Amino acid sequence: MQANSGNMLNKPTNMSLNANSFKPDYKGVPSQALDAVRMRLAQLTHSLRKIRDDLSKAELPQWYSLQSQLNVTLTQLMSVTSTLEHFHDTLDSTVVYPLPKFPTTSHETLLTTLLRKKYTPEVDEWIKEAQESSGLDPSQLNQTKIKQVLQKDKDCTKWALDTFSAEFEKYDFKGLKTKKEQESEDLMETDYVPTAQTYKPSDAFVVEDVLNFVYRGEDKEDTSEEKKEIPVTN
Repeated sequence: MQANSGNMLNKPTNMSLNANSFKPDYKGVPSQALDAVRMRLAQLTHSLRKIRDDLSKAELPQWYSLQSQLNVTLTQLMSVTSTLEHFHDTLDSTVVYPLPKFPTTSHETLLTTLLRKKYTPEVDEWIKEAQESSGLDPSQLNQTKIKQVLQKDKDCTKWALDTFSAEFEKYDFKGLKTKKEQESEDLMETDYVPTAQTYKPSDAFVVEDVLNFVYRGEDKEDTSEEKKEIPVTN
């Protein structure tokens, strides 16, 4: 019995044979799509982590620094969305399954997360809030109604962009005038253009004469003429 049991323990099982002899085929793996999504998500995660660290500090950053970081984050979020939309067909038809060598015991949580088919509770809550705020009943929507709703959103977005562009033109300052004022020909005031002066003083400026003119309004020529008119008596 003991010998037989020892032989049974030493005998390789079918699972170990399959694990050693199995050679996965990576030809059908959408590496380009997965790598593109991975890079975009890594950039977005880094930006969100930086914003969280900046806001958790005792002294908040300057508003323009925070605004710049938010703009970068929004740009990266749009990049993730466009990448997912571009590879939608490939990612939607991809089936994920673990290989025999995957450490299921130590990474069970990661495996269940990757193989999860249902939305997480947070995503379900977001979808529910979006449906309630839209006021639409998903059970009564058809393709025609969905197209009408999407077209209405596009029209509203186009109106908002046109309004923003029109208001931006009014306050797009280029120097002392807005862009609209520069393009219009009917200006209330003409631009000051200094004339070319060819006059050059023969004598050098004296500091006292300049100060007298600035603070008293005295001209050097006027004071010299007044001195000539005053008679000198001994």
